[in-house]
Amino acid sequence: MLKYQFSMRFVLVVAWLPLALGLGGCGFLKTGDQDYSDSASTRPLEAPPDLVAPDWESSLRIPKTASDRVSALETRVPAVGASVLPEFLEMRVRQEGPTRWLEVDADPVTLWPLLRGFWQEEGFRIAEDEPVLGYMETHWAQDLGRLRDTSSNREGIDVVTEKFRLRLERQPNAVTNLYLTQRGLEVAAINEDDQILWKPQSPNPDREAEMTVRLMEFLGTSKEEAGLKFGNPDSQALYLDIRDIEGIPVLMVGDVFPRVWRRTGVALDRSGLVIEDHNRDQGIYFVSLEPDPVSTQAGIRDGDAAVVRYQIHLLGQGRQTLITAHRDDQEQVVIPAGTARKLLRRIISAYPGNYPRA
Repeated sequence: MLKYQFSMRFVLVVAWLPLALGLGGCGFLKTGDQDYSDSASTRPLEAPPDLVAPDWESSLRIPKTASDRVSALETRVPAVGASVLPEFLEMRVRQEGPTRWLEVDADPVTLWPLLRGFWQEEGFRIAEDEPVLGYMETHWAQDLGRLRDTSSNREGIDVVTEKFRLRLERQPNAVTNLYLTQRGLEVAAINEDDQILWKPQSPNPDREAEMTVRLMEFLGTSKEEAGLKFGNPDSQALYLDIRDIEGIPVLMVGDVFPRVWRRTGVALDRSGLVIEDHNRDQGIYFVSLEPDPVSTQAGIRDGDAAVVRYQIHLLGQGRQTLITAHRDDQEQVVIPAGTARKLLRRIISAYPGNYPRA
């Protein structure tokens, strides 16, 4: 009986102990006469040596929104694969005879948005934007004036118009060659139906140099330094002549293949032929000719297609290079000799250092 009473007392004590702790509350948390609210803070918990402590500060940062200032967004880490626009671009002016181009320490992907911004700042609208093909071309910019034909006492429109083309060639080690060319037209005549007949202007190296210097300044070079770097071109004369070899018109250029290759590329840009691709090892430029007033009036186009594609072949033979024109299609259509000759003459008219022999 005594053992049973002791067991009952023990059960009652255990049952009432949690209730007593809850009712006692703060009384059980006192140490002597000092309350827990007056106690000082202790050192924060430290992570074990084999674990990395979390970066609480970073996790509590508030994400930026679209309304943030641009200067603040510039400090963001760019996404993986995104191109970073450098603050300053290293560039050099390269020259071979009268042919000059820029060699820029940047890849074409990085340069492309900068080139768009350049033309917009200069007030030119972009007509062709082909990053895959590597060229950008502006719309025709016209300077309208009035002229009077004194013989017939009738007024017409004097239009001097020009367009620019930038062509990029990717080089090893993230270097890009940049060629800037200009193409100008002027009014040849106005017929009885008030239609303007156009004729191409001669190449204008001074205008090309002016715009190239502006581009260098836009990319971070001072105007004075850009002018000194670009300088005056070497007016090295070249022998240019078209001959028929076994019934095929051939343009003979009196210079070695590497220099003729660059000059021919510039001439194609100036002439309005679009370089869609090239293979320097095989000496081929793949070009297209879109309908425009000059090509239509010159009678170069041989077909009804909206765009005609050609291949311009270069063959080095010692101190001279031979250039021929071919049709670029699967059927291997032979270009009529007259059309090929007109294409080659068009290249000659835009050739840097043009000194054709009569």
